Amino acid sequence: MKSYNYGIFLLLVFTLFACKDNVEQLASVADKIDKRALVEVAKVEQRTDAMPIKAIGRLASDKEVKLSFKIGGVIAYIKADEGQRVSKGQTLAAVRTNEIDAQVMKAKQALTKAQRDLERVKKMYEEEAATLENVEDLTTLVEVSQADLEIAQFNQKYAKIVSPINGRILGRLAEPNELISPGQPIFLVASSGGKAFVMKAALSDKDMTNISYGDAATAYFDAFPNEKFKGSVSLISENADPRSGTYEVEINFSPNGKRLRNGLFGRVEIQPKANAPYYTIPMAALVEANERAMTIFVPSKDGKTAKEVQVKPIQIQSDYIAIEAPELETFETVITSGAPYLIDGDSILVKY
Repeated sequence: MKSYNYGIFLLLVFTLFACKDNVEQLASVADKIDKRALVEVAKVEQRTDAMPIKAIGRLASDKEVKLSFKIGGVIAYIKADEGQRVSKGQTLAAVRTNEIDAQVMKAKQALTKAQRDLERVKKMYEEEAATLENVEDLTTLVEVSQADLEIAQFNQKYAKIVSPINGRILGRLAEPNELISPGQPIFLVASSGGKAFVMKAALSDKDMTNISYGDAATAYFDAFPNEKFKGSVSLISENADPRSGTYEVEINFSPNGKRLRNGLFGRVEIQPKANAPYYTIPMAALVEANERAMTIFVPSKDGKTAKEVQVKPIQIQSDYIAIEAPELETFETVITSGAPYLIDGDSILVKY
C-alpha cells in the first residue's frame, strides 16, 4: 500500500514538472509573438506620367492697358468711370498745364532769341566782324533750343490721357485734384476686341521649372460649376515677384460662349508634357511631415523588421502622395496600417 502511494506521488511530481516546462515554453512563444507589431503594407509605384500643377488665378482680358500721364501734376479732370466703355482716341483725363505751358512758352522764346542772334552773327561774319567759331556756337544753341521746345511740346501733348483702344475701364485709380507722379497708373483698360481670356496664376519656382509654353491647362470657376475651360500656357515670367517670390504664368483659353468678367478668381490645372520618374505611396503611409521631408516605414528585405525612411514630397493628391526617394528602388512595399506606432528596427508581422 505504501509502495502504491509512493508511485502515485512520483507520478504527480513528474506531471507537475512536465506542465511547468510546457507553461514556460508557451510563455516564451507568446512573448515573441507579442513583441511583433501587426502591420499592413501597400505597393510602392514608380510613375513618369505628368502630375497636374494646381494654382489659383485671376481672370483677365487678353489685352489690358495701364494708362498714366507722361508728366506729374495736379489732375484737372477725369471723364471716365470704372465699368464705362471707351473708344479709341477718347480723352479720359488731363492734368493742369500751367507749368508745362510756361515751359513751352519759355522754350519758344529761347529758340526765337537764338535764331535772331545767329542771323546777326552770320551778317557780322560776312563783314569779318565775327569769327566762324561764333557762328558755330550760335548754330549749336539754336539746335539745342529747338530740342528743348520739342521736349516741352511732347510733354504738353501727354498731359492728357487718351484711350489707345476700344474697351472697358476695369479700374480708376485716381480722382480730380490729386497730385500724381509721372507714370503713376490712372486707368486700367481692357480691350473689347479680344476673343480670348487669360488666367494669371502665381507659381513657385519648383512648379515653374516643370512647365513649358503650350502645356495644356484647364480652368474652373465657381460661377460656372459644371464648365471646364480648356487652354494652354502662353506666358511664363522670367522674373520673380519681389514681394511674393512667385512667378506669374498666363494661360490662354476660350470663354466657351460664356459671359466671363475680368477679375474673376478660379482654379487652374496645368498638365506638363513630361515628368522625371517619381514614386507614389498611399496617404496612410505618412507618419510625420514637415516642409522638407516626410517619414515613412518600409519592411526590411526579410520582412521581419521596420525600416524608417525619409522621403521628399513632390505633390499631395487626393488618394496618394508623390515623393522623391531613390532608396525606394530596392523596396516594393510601404507600411500603412500600424506605421504611426513603429520606431526604426521594430519587429513586425505583415498581415496579408
